[in-house]
Amino acid sequence: MRVGSLATSFALTLVLSGTAHAQRGRGTPSGEKPAVDVVQTVGCVERRDGNPETWSLTRAADPRTVQPGVFSTGQVDAAKGAPLGANTFQLIGVADFLDTEGLLKSGRRREFTSAQSANATGELRTGRKVLVKGMFITSTDPKRINLLNVVALSDSCT
Repeated sequence: MRVGSLATSFALTLVLSGTAHAQRGRGTPSGEKPAVDVVQTVGCVERRDGNPETWSLTRAADPRTVQPGVFSTGQVDAAKGAPLGANTFQLIGVADFLDTEGLLKSGRRREFTSAQSANATGELRTGRKVLVKGMFITSTDPKRINLLNVVALSDSCT
């Protein structure tokens, strides 16, 4: 490998590692804190009719700040036994966590997504107890969670 290409490769590695560092939620390479915390909590899913319909997490436990990323098996197992709380949060960014029909009804998704290509998990259903992770928006009333991950813990919220 030539010295010039080695230096270019090293510089590119530094840039990409800084970008990956920021994307993992640890702030910017300079150590700045992200403007919005990523939190997780458990609660009960509720769909509210309207135009547009809205989704809420009711009886939610107090959210706690966490790192972005997928849930571990241990986190899911711990959440199954976690008590519910008294909070209600509006859920946003829900389309990918609905079933296929719900995703296609969301906004203008039907214009560019078919039922065969829909990437919907089906984890959000009314009455379910779920573990959610998302960006916590406290500047609105009600407070909102912009979803990053959702895992169903139980089909009922008891």
